[in-house]
Amino acid sequence: MIGKVISHYKILEKLGEGGMGVVYKAEDLKLTRTVALKFLPHGLGANESERARFLQEARAAAILNHSNICTVYDILEHEGERFIVMEYVDGKTLREIVPVKKMQDAITYAIQIAEALQEAHTHGIVHRDIKADNIMVNSKNQVKVMDFGLAKLKGSLKLTKSSSTIGTLAYMAPEQIQGGEVDARSDIFSFGIVLYEILTGHLPFRGEHEAAIVYSIVNEEPEPLHKYLVDVPADLQQAINEALEKNPEDRYQTVEEIIRKLRLVQKHTTKGHRPMVPVKMPGAEAEFDAAPEYQPIVLRKKVPRKVLVLGIGIVATVIVCAGLFLLFFGARKPIDSIAVLPFVNVGADPNTEYLSEGLTENLINNLAELSQLRVVPRSTVFHYKGQGSDPLTAGRDLNVRAVLTGKITQRGDNLNIQTELIDIKEESQLWGEQYHRKISEALYLQQDISQKVAQKLHLQLSGREERQLSRPSTDNTEAYQLYLKGRFYWNKRTGSSAQRAAEYFRQAVEIDPLYAKAYCGIADCYILGGYKGTIQEAQLKAKEAAMRALRIDSLLAEAHTSLAFVLERSDLLFEEAEKHYQRAITIDPKYATAHQWYGLFLILRKKPDLGLREMLEALSLDPLSLMINADLGLAYYWARRYDDGIVQLRKTLELDSNYVLSHRFLGLIYSAKGMKDEAIREYLKEAEIQEVDTVKIAVLRKAYGRSGWQGYWSESIRQKLQNSTNPNPYPLAKNYMCLGDRQNALRFLEEASNKKAFGVYDLLCDQTWDAVRGDPRFIEIVRKLGVNE
Repeated sequence: MIGKVISHYKILEKLGEGGMGVVYKAEDLKLTRTVALKFLPHGLGANESERARFLQEARAAAILNHSNICTVYDILEHEGERFIVMEYVDGKTLREIVPVKKMQDAITYAIQIAEALQEAHTHGIVHRDIKADNIMVNSKNQVKVMDFGLAKLKGSLKLTKSSSTIGTLAYMAPEQIQGGEVDARSDIFSFGIVLYEILTGHLPFRGEHEAAIVYSIVNEEPEPLHKYLVDVPADLQQAINEALEKNPEDRYQTVEEIIRKLRLVQKHTTKGHRPMVPVKMPGAEAEFDAAPEYQPIVLRKKVPRKVLVLGIGIVATVIVCAGLFLLFFGARKPIDSIAVLPFVNVGADPNTEYLSEGLTENLINNLAELSQLRVVPRSTVFHYKGQGSDPLTAGRDLNVRAVLTGKITQRGDNLNIQTELIDIKEESQLWGEQYHRKISEALYLQQDISQKVAQKLHLQLSGREERQLSRPSTDNTEAYQLYLKGRFYWNKRTGSSAQRAAEYFRQAVEIDPLYAKAYCGIADCYILGGYKGTIQEAQLKAKEAAMRALRIDSLLAEAHTSLAFVLERSDLLFEEAEKHYQRAITIDPKYATAHQWYGLFLILRKKPDLGLREMLEALSLDPLSLMINADLGLAYYWARRYDDGIVQLRKTLELDSNYVLSHRFLGLIYSAKGMKDEAIREYLKEAEIQEVDTVKIAVLRKAYGRSGWQGYWSESIRQKLQNSTNPNPYPLAKNYMCLGDRQNALRFLEEASNKKAFGVYDLLCDQTWDAVRGDPRFIEIVRKLGVNE
């Protein structure tokens, strides 16, 4: 493009490229002036949506005439590509000059940006992408707001995809991230972030990955300015605080309001000192000029020396006493970590076991929703079940500051629950209480314990967190007990227990049709195999249950995760699945299963590094989860890191030598490495643990002994075809590949593809198919499946 003449513009150099366009510096040969030309990125010009958005940018900017907005001169087309002719700004982006060294300059820039936004908002235009990269400062120290490519005009067609989040993540308002309505107040939030960055050189909301940034924006408060700056004007801190309110209703409602505040700050920073309130001292009169509330006090009457010394002494004494009081009697620092040890079922009554386990798990889940608190996950603390462990020892082993213990005794319909909250560091009791309640009151016990624990840990809860602790997921105590029973059997993680769990969850929603968490339980059971029909029917039921849960409560991370899993594995709707995985992580960044399943999703989408990072995040959140540990081994297999997978799965077997998935995945890896004896040993072990008919196992073992690898797979295929009238064609296709029968393998793979059989999506990374990836039949199957080999 350099040196090329388009219309009457000669391209001089490329200035930059972003998601919505490529920008060149050019010479206007007619008017002999320097301009900037903005084209759509190569290849996107034919996309009607992108072209429409490109025109929207031009039209939005063209109706604005303001000294702090980059002027648009024309819209033209060249060889099918439209481009915008706009003012060339000779300067630097705001990102290149932050932090601004002088307070006065920083406030001046901020006011100019705000005035540009005020002009846009007056014309019904919301920028939606205010950030340091979209703001330039020219050689005359004048701000120019650029790129209205994401602007939304009132009454214009909504061009963005449903639920998409347009803009740059770190500058987005909470409602923008969460897919809510975006208006001028969203620009004000983004402006608050830019103002914070101008002053400090730091973003107020940060994180190591996108999910962490999203969580910070939605849930956390930024560090105060005084962490980075000395003598910050109180009005300036207030302006930023109000601009960055999470709820749009609590923010400045118009840019004009924040401009007034900034002008006030500008007035006083010009005079070289921060705002202060006048104080009248005994024996003195204060004299002020035209702006008395912000001027230093001038004493006209001299204070006697003895009085002054006495006054200073009194003030010093008060300060010292106040400091000592805060040191010894002041508010305690919050305790930021806790383990809820499994409540003890006194008497080991099997009819009470579901209650002791369920109450423990629900307390863990409730407390885990508090952003300030690290809570040890269920899979880790339940290793202490039945061990009679000393709480202090357990707390030190788990590296937490507090431990909650409990004992449950049931006599008929009556419950006696003893609780104790222990400070591990101080080796002291923070709180203890004994409850005498009916079983029907277990729901309210859970709430009361959660609230008192949060209080005794001295946590500063947000309004949302307080509501979460005080609002039960159901008001029906019978439904709650059925839910606890469902989770009790769900946690056994077997097909038969999942079926039993699903039945309890179904009973719970029959009693309370608005019990969202019970619908989540149903979805989880069907995903695990708690349905007696076909796998396809189970996945359909799981999808229905997850969607029902989300209609009741759209902020359930578990429901988003379950729905994402079905959309990915059964429906092969990958974009929709990814949105729900990311939504789940945004809502609850500490939900390990969301990271786990999203990690596997990313690996299957040929993003192994990102996928393994999510898997390791899941493991760090729940290090003793057998399923997460085993799935990490599978992730290594898909990523072709076989030795890492073997090491990981052996670690998993150290946690539980009979965990079936560990043996299955080890079999896959040994098979990929050509270690056939080891692979068969693991497959047979898997069958034994699953309690497959011992006769069938014996026949498989005999077939391998007689005819080796091919004998084993021939017998495996025979058993699958014999034992089911409608077998899943995908495992059969894999068995034929192991047998070396490519013809039948591809025949069954095509059938699996047509049916979108559960598991067929795995072919993207499964080593089993490497031998036929170049086969035209395999390529055509993948193309029809729409999964991008």
